Amino acid sequence: MSDDFNRMSQKKINKMKRRRKVFILRILSVFITLILVTILGIIFFKIMFDKKERDKKAVEEKTTAAATTEEVASSGQAEIAEEEIEPNGDAALIDEDSWMAGKTIYNPVATDSTIHLPKADLEAFDQVISDSAGHDTSSEDAGGGSAWDTVTLQLDNVEGSINITEPGNPTKTQQLTSTYMILVDLDSDTIVAERDCEKVVSPASMTKVLTVLTARDFIDESNLDDTFVINTDITEYCRINNCSAVGFLPNAEVTVRDLLYGTILPSGADAAMGLAEYCCGDQETFVNAMNEKVKQLGLSETAHFTNVVGIYDEELHCTMKDMAVILGVAVQDDLLRDVLSLRTYTTDYSYYPSEVNGTTEQAEGAEGAEGAEPAPDEEAVSIEVSNWFLRKIEDKPMHGNVVAAKTGFVDEAGCCAVSYYEADNGKRYVCCTGNAFSSWRAIYDHVGVYRSLTP
Repeated sequence: MSDDFNRMSQKKINKMKRRRKVFILRILSVFITLILVTILGIIFFKIMFDKKERDKKAVEEKTTAAATTEEVASSGQAEIAEEEIEPNGDAALIDEDSWMAGKTIYNPVATDSTIHLPKADLEAFDQVISDSAGHDTSSEDAGGGSAWDTVTLQLDNVEGSINITEPGNPTKTQQLTSTYMILVDLDSDTIVAERDCEKVVSPASMTKVLTVLTARDFIDESNLDDTFVINTDITEYCRINNCSAVGFLPNAEVTVRDLLYGTILPSGADAAMGLAEYCCGDQETFVNAMNEKVKQLGLSETAHFTNVVGIYDEELHCTMKDMAVILGVAVQDDLLRDVLSLRTYTTDYSYYPSEVNGTTEQAEGAEGAEGAEPAPDEEAVSIEVSNWFLRKIEDKPMHGNVVAAKTGFVDEAGCCAVSYYEADNGKRYVCCTGNAFSSWRAIYDHVGVYRSLTP
């Protein structure tokens, strides 16, 4: 009996224990559930709060961007916010202490309104070149009888081609004959018109624009009166390669000013080489500096140079677009702008006519009689040089003025030229052309471009 009672008591105790456990478990479940609900609630409200903040920030950024865009557009600048504008290629490499740091580094781009001219029809010139024995027969005013003017008039009109008014007048009517061309609006940094402008070609003596641009890193107005002695290696290089030259004699002591202006106005190879040696000690080191400059301008993918003169080399090349950028930067500097825009220049250097091997005229690349004494009462003569392109284009009717220019010629590049133009309405342009059939055609191509495609 006692055992039965004990067993019943134990069962009741066990039953009570189970009930307490169940009660405790239920309490714990409710407590855990409340904790989970609280945590989930916190997470939910945190997500909602963050979303609200993001939406608020997005609205603020949109409002700010709209205001910025409106402000930029109203000032006539780009239609994107300034922080979104990226430097041209490697232009970010320009040191903040460089004279170029405050200049505009151009990166002209085509737009929907860019005129893409068809490639030049070279076969159209075969007969006239044969008839004229390959010579330029244009007179100064290009008036009648010129084979070049005749063939220009006979070319078929092509939609988008450049044709000036008065079709019957050879001085005012022509079609673009240069194989390569680009016209850049510097104010909007856009391409107005182009013909194969990104084809890699030889720039010939247009190279010398980069030569003086690079030299500007080493010189300024304070050392224009410094002197440099033209060595026989320079004069021999000019003679052997039949280069255009200022005409400095061997051992001539010339100023840096003579070297700068002599490099551009007569396209003097002797001046360009002297400038390179003055700046860097030798041409090779200076050429490295030229290619570094090309890299800084963001042009290194297509532009590369191997000499300071522009003598043909397969490894010396750039595009018309590259050369337009180079001139566009150069004319922003007061010193270089003056060098590139001067019509005539008289050298500080002078020589005695008797120094030139018995002749009284200074000749390109001529070697002097070493140690020759001037004749009694003989007067020293300075050299006067000129920018032929600027002198010949300045009287041509246009709606503005060609301010600065540089020409070039090698057989592989034809006649080429790059020029900077300021229109009467204040707009600024750079035109670069390559592979014209004569020096006169290069001039008239620039006249045609500026007359036809600028306001």
